[in-house]
Amino acid sequence: MKRKILLLAFLGLFCGVKAHAIDPELPFIVTNTADVLKGDYDKYSKKLGTTFKGTEDLKLLKEVSSWLGTPYKYGASNKGKGTDCSGFVSGVYNNVYNIKLQRTSSSMVVNVNKVGRNELECGDLLFFANDKGSIYHVAIYLANDVFIHSATSKNVGVKTDNLNSSYYKKNFYSAGRVKQLDNRSGKNEEEKSTSNSIVSGIDKNKKDNKKSENIEDLYAQYSKDFGVTFSGKEDLTILKEIHSWLGTPYQSGLSQKGVGADAAGFVSGVFENACKILLSRSPEKMQKNLSKTSKSKLKFGDVVFYKKGNNYPIIGIYLSDGKIIYTSVSKGVTVVDMKAVSFSVDFMGSVPALNY
Repeated sequence: MKRKILLLAFLGLFCGVKAHAIDPELPFIVTNTADVLKGDYDKYSKKLGTTFKGTEDLKLLKEVSSWLGTPYKYGASNKGKGTDCSGFVSGVYNNVYNIKLQRTSSSMVVNVNKVGRNELECGDLLFFANDKGSIYHVAIYLANDVFIHSATSKNVGVKTDNLNSSYYKKNFYSAGRVKQLDNRSGKNEEEKSTSNSIVSGIDKNKKDNKKSENIEDLYAQYSKDFGVTFSGKEDLTILKEIHSWLGTPYQSGLSQKGVGADAAGFVSGVFENACKILLSRSPEKMQKNLSKTSKSKLKFGDVVFYKKGNNYPIIGIYLSDGKIIYTSVSKGVTVVDMKAVSFSVDFMGSVPALNY
């Protein structure tokens, strides 16, 4: 009998010890979700240099934060290795929402519904334009006038900036919310009508343009006028600028649309007007403004130099299908097949500072 009592007492003591050992684990099972979320928002507020309300998309904040420090690289969209402004924006939206945006900043405006400056929300897109109304840069809005983008200055790359800084305040053009994410019930009819059209104002100097043009029709028209087939991903601002130079006569020493231009004058004029990018008028120095490329890697907007002796009789901008546009002495600004040029290609390069 004594043995049974001792055994029961021992078992009771053992169970008591076991139960006591489990108790400390209970607090780790019951988690305070609000505190965890606050910690996440505090972390991203510190990392991105602004204060979030706590309602922003954490997945978006995590993604944009992971791009910080990615160096600027024209034509790229590679986290940690290199990206341009639209490459960063399109990469973020593809990774977070599986949404495919237009690849250039000027074309990306067709993917958004207009948003007023006082209506900005985290994730909205900000567009910047030069004094001619041509969009050259895009960024993602965060909060409290802070935005994140891939900056070209000194190839800094992905960083945050403030809309109230003098440069961005001066060049801010418009803002928009990606259509698939726009849940506003009060969108006006004008915003709804932009789904398949160019947003009014890409070139605000053309006031005689009485109707919106369908993007596909516009690319088709340019394809017809230039005698090439465009993919629909080319920068529309640059395409429109190049198109406006067609027929400009050859004139040595000039760079004036419709009046006269020489080889370097046409190329430098296009990029200055469309992108506010200043290229040297000297062919040799212009080449130093460019990143060398090869024929197999030529893409729209690259510059091709043909040399004869010590001169560069042809300096053209690559379009598509092996064709460039340049200033012909006899025909003025015109398109030519590269195979038909009798001179030798001396240099091919991309504009590294081009924001699209």
